[in-house]
Amino acid sequence: MSITEGRLSRADLLKAGAAGALGLTFAGPALAKGMRIESTTLNMLTWSDHYANDQLKAVAKAVGLQGRPTLFSDNADAYLKIKQTHGQFDIVSGDALWVPKYHKDGLTTSFPLSEIAASKQLYSLARTFPFWKDGSNYMGYPFSWSTVQIYYNPKYVKVKPDSWHALLDKKYRGKISLENIPTDMMAIAARATGAKKPYSMSKAEISRAKAFLKEFKPNVLKLASQNNEVVRALADGSAWIGITNLGTDDRVKDAGGPVVKTAYPKEGTIGFIDSEQIVKASKNHDAFFKFENSMQQAKWIARNFITNGRPLFNEQAYKILVNTGHGDRARRQYYNEPENALKMTIKGPAGDEQAYVDAFNEVFG
Repeated sequence: MSITEGRLSRADLLKAGAAGALGLTFAGPALAKGMRIESTTLNMLTWSDHYANDQLKAVAKAVGLQGRPTLFSDNADAYLKIKQTHGQFDIVSGDALWVPKYHKDGLTTSFPLSEIAASKQLYSLARTFPFWKDGSNYMGYPFSWSTVQIYYNPKYVKVKPDSWHALLDKKYRGKISLENIPTDMMAIAARATGAKKPYSMSKAEISRAKAFLKEFKPNVLKLASQNNEVVRALADGSAWIGITNLGTDDRVKDAGGPVVKTAYPKEGTIGFIDSEQIVKASKNHDAFFKFENSMQQAKWIARNFITNGRPLFNEQAYKILVNTGHGDRARRQYYNEPENALKMTIKGPAGDEQAYVDAFNEVFG
């Protein structure tokens, strides 16, 4: 497997509290600011597997902060939306090396991870990723990770597809489902065609990757907007093969679908380490910490794992899973082996993002 500016400091909060004890006349602006936090709606640009509706309702009731999610599939699309919409969004989810790109380009703000008390529940490794460090600050709150591999229905796929090239067989026409993530699909094609750096291909390597995708296209059932669509396609039998995250086998079974098996392509694959980031142009930096602290509690992360399959970085949630009879499932999906996340070729922006997108669009429109 191959910042925060504009938020209340603790001292500010203590001052506001002291002023409140003296009476509303003197509390004035500080108290009003605190009241605004308690009734804030935070706009999230994220993936469907980063939250649950009952979780958002419970968090809103507990801390008075309502999360309002807008979904995206491709990091490149989310990056562009944050760049174009300025302060429309407060939180943006991001993968691996996309996180330092957001930060370098001034779109997000780093922060002390300790500002979110739930970070104490994380595996220590997740608090020390060198590519997310900004001095003593961190660029995003660590959430989950996974390799991207092949899942197949052995009823129809008789030979284990242990190579990306096996997916080009004409008998799989219209039977393969995967997410609509152009940069990452190009990176998978890079793996298939032998490029050493999937996110930094030369023009010749991009051409070979494009040719691979052109041959692959007839076998694609649908480019899904979220990974739960891939799970549904495998569960209802409309797809025989899915290219997606760890835990898909359990999710398909939970959905009443057939047994699906896993195959790791011999050419290698890619993977993600994702996070929650503060949008720099947001007016709600101070609310981010209370909201994320409530969202990232172990009980919610344990439920997220059961629903969405892939491992997460909350170690306390793993202990909950073990204590509630889900330890075997968690171990099968490498939940207790977060070090595997650093063995992957992790997702990131392409060296020539436009060339990647152009090549993809010339194949898939």
